[in-house]
Amino acid sequence: MQPIREAGVFDALVSTGARLEDSCWLEPGLGLASWCNRYDQTRYHKPGHHTISVYLQGGEQTERLDGPGGHGGAGKVCIMPDHHRSEWLVREEFRFFHLYFSPSHLGRIAEEACDKEGRHLVLEDKTFIEDPVAAALVQRQLMGLNWQQDEDRMALSHGAWMLMLHAYRHHTQEAPALPQIRGGLAPVTIRRVQEYLLAHLADPVTLSDLAREAGLSEYHFARMFGQSLGCPPHRYLLGLRLKRARQLLAGSEPLASIAAQCGFSSQGHLGNRFKEAFGLSPGQWRSQLSSGCHD
Repeated sequence: MQPIREAGVFDALVSTGARLEDSCWLEPGLGLASWCNRYDQTRYHKPGHHTISVYLQGGEQTERLDGPGGHGGAGKVCIMPDHHRSEWLVREEFRFFHLYFSPSHLGRIAEEACDKEGRHLVLEDKTFIEDPVAAALVQRQLMGLNWQQDEDRMALSHGAWMLMLHAYRHHTQEAPALPQIRGGLAPVTIRRVQEYLLAHLADPVTLSDLAREAGLSEYHFARMFGQSLGCPPHRYLLGLRLKRARQLLAGSEPLASIAAQCGFSSQGHLGNRFKEAFGLSPGQWRSQLSSGCHD
């Protein structure tokens, strides 16, 4: 997936020499990146997409030259809408996270969740604000995932949508209120989603894929899924993958093959997740099965 190419924030940082630590593009117009920059001056000019920036480490000596003043620092949040213009001075090394999303993504929240026109929503321009919810979502959830592992793609997708929903609710002018979600998914929808997941255990699956299968918006699907099954979609998918791995461990297939069939990027990643869930490595589980000592 290629990054946004409208003289966007991503490209501006590449051109200044900022170091890209990691990036992941979930669908057209929706991507994440983590950066490190120092001793630099950067300009953004109408990037054509929205950006949520969260400072991860340092940044106290970073300032917006054309802005309201103040300085960065770990946990500080900047909101840069599609029409944004700014100039930044970086005096020392700092690390930061970016979520890039198109105006149509913001509009979809209003249109699909609220049944309201979303084309004219205005994301507010904010610099160095305190937003503990957004900062915690990035630092504790999104940055804790491996962006290059297919097994984490669902969790990344879910986290990105939660961050956009937060921006919609708290940083968008005159946004229609999100409705309360009551009730869960219909049984036939649950079965259809479960069948889809079982058929795609080895594939990268996003929240959009499941919402489309259910015929719902991402917002409605994630909330209703949680009410029906008691956990977010990415945790449910991990449970299915581990259950399949446990079944395959009763046979003699190599662990690397089992990992691939169950959607884990490597034997090591299967081992880590399996031990977290069951307290044993896959090899130990298989040994106990073969010895007849495991229930």
